[in-house]
Amino acid sequence: MTPSLRTARACRAAAALLIVAAGYAAAHHPWLALPGLYAAAVFAWCAAREGAEHRRRTVRAQRAELLARPRLRDPLGPGLQPCCAFWRYSDAVLHGPECTRPAAASLSPGDGCCERWWTSLGARHDVDCRRHTGAPDPGRARPAPQ
Repeated sequence: MTPSLRTARACRAAAALLIVAAGYAAAHHPWLALPGLYAAAVFAWCAAREGAEHRRRTVRAQRAELLARPRLRDPLGPGLQPCCAFWRYSDAVLHGPECTRPAAASLSPGDGCCERWWTSLGARHDVDCRRHTGAPDPGRARPAPQ
């Protein structure tokens, strides 16, 4: 809760009390209600301004928190950069018609042999893939000798 939200709530409560007081004063004499209604309008305006300030502070804090978080690494490694909007927003699964990647990018996973082959555009294979040659994969770290 920000100080602006506390002030907004207090101004709303004061406006409500002033409206009740203006209603009571209007029962005795209608002109006595005008100062109370004017003050209630001022407090309602102040409550609206402070509520907006609370929302601005909250958004600024959320943006600062998002900027302070570490960025996620590229899921395919440092070598592959986003090539099209489809690739970027489909978690590297689809390529769009305007994609600049080679023809291997337009193939579906069923046309290839493994998921790693498809996402790396034919450069890598999974260990259990039928086309894996046993050569070390440049994208994976080698296990330590035992």
